[in-house]
Parts: sequence; C-alpha cells; structure tokens
Amino acid sequence: MTSRRFRAGIALPAFAVFLVLPSAGCAPRSQPDGASADAAIAPAHPAEPAGDPLTALDTLAHVTSAVDDSFETALAPLHEVEILGRLDGEVVGVYFEEGRRVTAGARLAQIDDRERRATLDERKAEEARTQAAWERAQKLYDQKMISDQEWIAARSDWQVAVSQRERADIDWERCAVRSPISGLIELRRVQMGQMVKTGDLLFRIGNPDTLRAELLLPEARLGSVRAGQKVQLIPAAGSAPRLVSITRVNPLVDPASGTFRAVIDIDNRSGELHGGVSARVVLDPVRGRPGSR
Repeated sequence: MTSRRFRAGIALPAFAVFLVLPSAGCAPRSQPDGASADAAIAPAHPAEPAGDPLTALDTLAHVTSAVDDSFETALAPLHEVEILGRLDGEVVGVYFEEGRRVTAGARLAQIDDRERRATLDERKAEEARTQAAWERAQKLYDQKMISDQEWIAARSDWQVAVSQRERADIDWERCAVRSPISGLIELRRVQMGQMVKTGDLLFRIGNPDTLRAELLLPEARLGSVRAGQKVQLIPAAGSAPRLVSITRVNPLVDPASGTFRAVIDIDNRSGELHGGVSARVVLDPVRGRPGSR
C-alpha cells in the first residue's frame, strides 16, 4: 500500500506538467493594457522634436491629416494671351518653337505680305498726289482763283488718301505675327506653308513670372478665409511645398454652386514653378504637421 501510494503521488505531478505545458504554448496572445500597452507600441526611436509649424511642412505626407482643409487647383500664368490671325494668307516664316521665351514685340511668324506691300505703295503714291493737289488748291484759294467747293474737294481727296494709306499700312503690318507680351510660347498652331484665316489660333503666350491659383471654396468657409492669410501650396511637380498668401477673396457666393472664390498670386520670377501644373492648397497648414490634431 505504501509503495502504491508513492507511485500515484509521483504520477500526479507529471500528469499536471503534461497538461500545463501545452496550455502555455497554445494560449492566445492578448494585448497588454495600461502602461504595458504603451511600452509595447512605443517606437524604437525617439520622437522628433516639434519644429516651427510654418517650416516643418516639407512633404505631402504632412497634410494627410488636413484633407478636409485642402483644395485642388491649377497654376496658370497671370498674364496669358492667345494670338489669332488677323488676315488671310500663307505662312512664309515661323521663328519660335514652343517653350521659348520671347519679348514683347518679337516677330513670331510671317504671313506673305507681297500683295499688301504693293497696295501700301499704291496708297502712298495716291497720298502724295492728293497732298500736292491740296497744297496747290490752298494757294489758289488764298488768291481767290478757285471756288470753295473746289478747295473742299481737294482737301477731302487728300484726307481720304491719308486714311486709305493708313489702312493699307495696318494690313501690311499685320502680316508680321508679333507677341504682345513677354513670356513663354505655350502653344504654337502654325506651320510653314499653312494657309491661315482671320480668327485662326496661331500662338498662346503666357508670362510665368507670376502664377495664379484660384480656389472655389464652400460657403461655410466664408469669413474664415481672408486676404493675407498664410496657406500651404503643394505643387504636383517642379517645386517643394511652400507657404504663400491669399491675394484676394471675393465675398460673393455663387448661388448655383454654393461656393465663393479666393485668388492666390505667386511670385515665380525664380522659375521654380511651372504654369499649368496642378496643386493642392492647405488652408490650415498647422494641421498638416505630423501628430497635429
């Protein structure tokens, strides 16, 4: 009896160990709470110290927490013109390609001007003839050798000739397609030998020194957005995010869309930004900081 109880006493702990070990290996892991949870999810490296909220915004990831405060827009040159054909004719010269910078008055293309040059020479000759007749008529009129009607007719002939010469001069000058502003050639739609008509689009010129971003904001923002307010501009390409100021706010709300317009003019004389690229504007740049609420 004694030996039997002894063996049973030894076997019981062994059986208990057999049950405990698998339980320990198969027990589901639970997330610790309290201080243990903080220690479990603490980053391996220390957090970076908070910087200036207006200078720490240097990546697009910084504004992920400010999606509600960001609005899509596009950057367009403040000064942009389309150059249309002002007469019919054949293009005999094209002097600039797209992407080239030109100055105001630069000749971009040339339309055949031979016929208009001949017309101009004819009008000049007629102007000279009628001017001589008018000067002679003045002398005769002063000597009372011609009537008032003859004097008036001579003066009218000269004035008509002057007007016709000026019109012919304008037509001849329009054969030279010139840029009205300084800027970049954004679009060229004309080729050598092409026949163009009045009203045809020939070039589009934009001055990238000042770019404009226009925002259509919901009416709920009216009053909280003001001129001079600092916002963050995040271009899709060409430049890092930067802080800019709202130039003008139009307080009138469009009843159809429920939006009002805000304008941002950006000094781009450095040429870092490119006209036409899309951009995001964050109205509250502080919210774009990592960890901001």
